[in-house]
This record gives sequence, C-alpha cells and structure tokens, in this order.
Amino acid sequence: MNKQIIILSAALATLAACTNSKTATEADFGNSKASLIQAQAADPARSSNPSTEPVTGVDPDYANNVIGAMRENVSKPEKVGQPLEIRVGDDGGD
Repeated sequence: MNKQIIILSAALATLAACTNSKTATEADFGNSKASLIQAQAADPARSSNPSTEPVTGVDPDYANNVIGAMRENVSKPEKVGQPLEIRVGDDGGD
C-alpha cells in the first residue's frame, strides 16, 4: 500500500510538471528588456513610429563629444608596438 502511494505521488508530480501554464516570470519575460530599450531612446515616441527619411545631420556638440572620446581612447603607437607579456601561475621570484 505504501509503495502504491509513493508511485501515485510520483506520477501526479510528473503529470503536474508537464502542465502548460506559465509562471509569473515566464508571462513577463522580455518586458524588462523592452522597457529598458524604450527608456534609453532619445525620443521614445519616435521608436514606435520611426521616420523613413534618411539621416542628413547630427547635433554638432554631440558629434564633437563622440569624436573627442574616440580620440582619447586610442592606444599610443609606442604602447601598441610593445610585446605582450602573459604570466601564468607563480613566477617563483622569492
């Protein structure tokens, strides 16, 4: 009798695991990512209704800031020419 109850419980648990209902996390999956993308848009209304016109210009202050940041983060030629040194483990210098 005890064995039958265990087998029946295991069968019911297996059957319950196969249900097609979504959990709260699964039902909301992807909405967080979509809301973050929407929040980082400069003009959120335009994201849902984009223009078909080609881009013909850019804000000059923004462009100067982007170009300045790109120029600052470029590696210097004398640093790039140096060989790479990769150390693995203890070098036993003691």
